Amino acid sequence: MKTRKTDIAQSWFGKPWTMTAVVLTGAALLSSACAEPGDRTGNNTTPPKTVSTEFALLPAQSCETVRERLIDATVEEVLKYRYQNYGNFFNNTADDLAQPSSPPTEAGADRDAAPDDFTETNVQEAGVDEPDIVKTDGKFIYTSHNDKLVIMKSWPADETEIVGSYKLGENIYASSLFLRGDKVAVFSTVYEYNYDYNDYDGSGKSDRDSFYGTRITILDVSDRSAPKLDRQLDIEGWMLNARMIEGKVYMVSNSQVNVPFNIWEWTNVDDDAIPAQEWDADAARLDELRNAARPVFKARISAAFAEVDVVDLLPRSRVSNSSGTVVATNPLYACTDLYLPQQVTSLGVMNISNFTLDDKSAIDSTGLLADGWLMYASKQNLYVAMSSRSWWWWWGGGSQENESHIHKFELPAGNAKPRYMASGRVDGWMLNQFSMSEHDGHLRVATTDNQWDWDEAGSERIDDGGNNLIVLKQNNNVLEETGAVRGLAPGERIYAARMMGDKGYMVTFRETDPLYTFDLSNHNSPKMLGELKIEGYSSYIHPMGDKHLLTIGVDGDENGQMSGVHLQIFDVSDMAKPTRIHHHVISTGSWSSYSEALYNHHAFTYHADKKVLAIPASIYDGGEQFTGLMIFHASADDGISEIGRVSHGDLVSQAYCHDENRDWGCSPDQGWRWWSDMRRSIFMSGDGQDFVYSLSSVGLKVNELYDPSVEIAQVLLR
Repeated sequence: MKTRKTDIAQSWFGKPWTMTAVVLTGAALLSSACAEPGDRTGNNTTPPKTVSTEFALLPAQSCETVRERLIDATVEEVLKYRYQNYGNFFNNTADDLAQPSSPPTEAGADRDAAPDDFTETNVQEAGVDEPDIVKTDGKFIYTSHNDKLVIMKSWPADETEIVGSYKLGENIYASSLFLRGDKVAVFSTVYEYNYDYNDYDGSGKSDRDSFYGTRITILDVSDRSAPKLDRQLDIEGWMLNARMIEGKVYMVSNSQVNVPFNIWEWTNVDDDAIPAQEWDADAARLDELRNAARPVFKARISAAFAEVDVVDLLPRSRVSNSSGTVVATNPLYACTDLYLPQQVTSLGVMNISNFTLDDKSAIDSTGLLADGWLMYASKQNLYVAMSSRSWWWWWGGGSQENESHIHKFELPAGNAKPRYMASGRVDGWMLNQFSMSEHDGHLRVATTDNQWDWDEAGSERIDDGGNNLIVLKQNNNVLEETGAVRGLAPGERIYAARMMGDKGYMVTFRETDPLYTFDLSNHNSPKMLGELKIEGYSSYIHPMGDKHLLTIGVDGDENGQMSGVHLQIFDVSDMAKPTRIHHHVISTGSWSSYSEALYNHHAFTYHADKKVLAIPASIYDGGEQFTGLMIFHASADDGISEIGRVSHGDLVSQAYCHDENRDWGCSPDQGWRWWSDMRRSIFMSGDGQDFVYSLSSVGLKVNELYDPSVEIAQVLLR
């Protein structure tokens, strides 16, 4: 059996103020929910909006086409930061802008011993694997730990131990991995500075002599006691996310065009040819200044680009063989593999790369002169979105609409690279990957559209928008809207969304958390079916079959005062009358508990057949202090009850107290001071026994599932 997980993200904009939970079925979308109960009901289904083709992408015809677009984008970047009324962002010198910014073994394990059942990474879509810090095939557990891949024998449970490891390199720290058969792909970040920082000349050449980006180390683990390098792939670009489908890996990364950096000094230069800005210039005056300065900067920047080979401005890839020797360094893609928006963009480049784990195929990539900050993939298509609410909005400058742009790429069979298909825009910004879901050839998108009055003069929040669920379908190279429900819960924002088949769910919040149910079976006419108003909010929604939902979030009172983490089960068998049938609060004090599972679905492990749930938790409620793993029984029939807890406090003491000169916090009764960073959990069963495996920043423990006080094995990671 393979158990799924999902993810919930917390707000980027401070404490929650308004939250509404919405359930969508079939072609239904969301209905409005406002602070007043009377405003939360009704169907806000709206006719489809006409989508302009201006959002579609076009392939570059030549490197000269790319050069022209880069010149235009650079001019707009310089103008944007030179003329603003909140202080020049680029008060640094060219040096400050030179780099892009982000984001003993034992052999002889019994290869025949295997559990009957185990959970795997909790993913959004079946058959679409997601990278995580731990993977298992039942017999072994593979985890990224600092600068190593560590392999542990995991079955039989009482023989759990480290059997092999692989050091990735100096100053290389693993972030996540994929597992397929005898191959493991480990993702990490690589920084190679091949120049004296003080000697940087601002020309961009120094950066071409260095390499910053994402490293993919592909290992052959057929001998778990001695993993060996199969090949290594480096990409200039910071990894956004990745997916693996039947051994084929798709990775999205963001790069910065390596323009001659000395042009940034012009944002502060005093020059008679460039109009000066008054300190109190308003938005209209700033536009006048930009228009006047644009021809001057266009001429100077064009001259700078004339001395540059365009290919040298694009991201590169490197391939290393099984000995770790670099055997090829090439542009990540040709100029004609770069897609260009029809509007001026920033200097960001989004890379969509693919390779297979089953063979030694080279990495293949497509580029987009834009940025992407949110990725979703079905088994057929990959979508990348960028919202104007993000700190860096790539689709032009000046006043901004609260909107998101979405690009669709087809995932063809075989070794062919992703193929650009269409683009579109939707009102509002998206929370996380669960804000998108593809079904029956349509993309459903959940957005928050609370408006801000935003320009160079400042920003002001105006709670006259709401939350939307919008359905899109590809028509030629445009993602066109086929139906939508808009204006749900003005002043609130989405905290959770989940769309599965003809049903969907959404949570918004301010002071209470209504649960709305919707029918999404008709892509052209979504309808709200039911509403349930409760206190607190949910930040992640997990399916319990077709009739129930299991959620995690934060409890609260009628005034919106938050307390601790809570778990809830909802009965949605009657979509017109959703009901909360079970509620379990972990702690009651104000903001008195926390779990990574609130915002990371990979930390949420639910076994549907055994009806058990495990989450990392930290509790600081009065005299109670705990950090570790909490295990619960969770079923629609019996409710939610705690089975037990697992602490790694003793492992933390071993990890940090091996220094004989360290006294504080290292006596036997002070191990609690070194709280472990609990991360993940795995359920395994076999031979009539059930176990829970808990992974923290310092080690792994195996405990009996139904009596976690009984420890079977422990492994210290150093």
